Amino acid sequence: MTWMARVTWLRPRVGTTLAVTSATVVSLLPAVLSRTSGAQAVLTGALAAMAIGIAGLLRALVRRRGFDLEDRWGQHRVPVLLVCGFAMAAATVNASHWQSGLRAAMGTAPLNPEYWLRAALGAAIAGGLLVWACRGVRGLMRVLSRLSGRARRRARAARVPAISGESAGAESSLGAAATSGAPAL
Repeated sequence: MTWMARVTWLRPRVGTTLAVTSATVVSLLPAVLSRTSGAQAVLTGALAAMAIGIAGLLRALVRRRGFDLEDRWGQHRVPVLLVCGFAMAAATVNASHWQSGLRAAMGTAPLNPEYWLRAALGAAIAGGLLVWACRGVRGLMRVLSRLSGRARRRARAARVPAISGESAGAESSLGAAATSGAPAL
């Protein structure tokens, strides 16, 4: 096994890469007010987690139609990842210039590299926690669905009476007693 095959899990799907990149670029668009690194981290992480969820839903819907993006574009994962990394870097530089201009106009200190490090780390943690929580809820729903399916099957099995000669005879004698007016034993 080659080293490239071993690190396949490090290269995310093309759709996931595009979704997270678009969410990150949207979160870095210029705003009217400057953001703290914590606010930027929460915004970016929440949008990225939402984009991952939407990408997963779209992937499932498109696969049902017989189209798989990974079959068609999977061999281009690394170039797509590099282009998306460049797009995120360009959006970060643009956001940094915009934020520094706003801060200069407001008379506050300009951004430093520590701001972006805190924002990136916070976004990864916030997005990771949201994705982890949503996957946990999805797993819990699957378990509950399986349990409810088993309960429905057990209930159906319990409702179906076992018909044998003895029980059929008892039912007919009870029915005859009910129609004749005699007390049933």
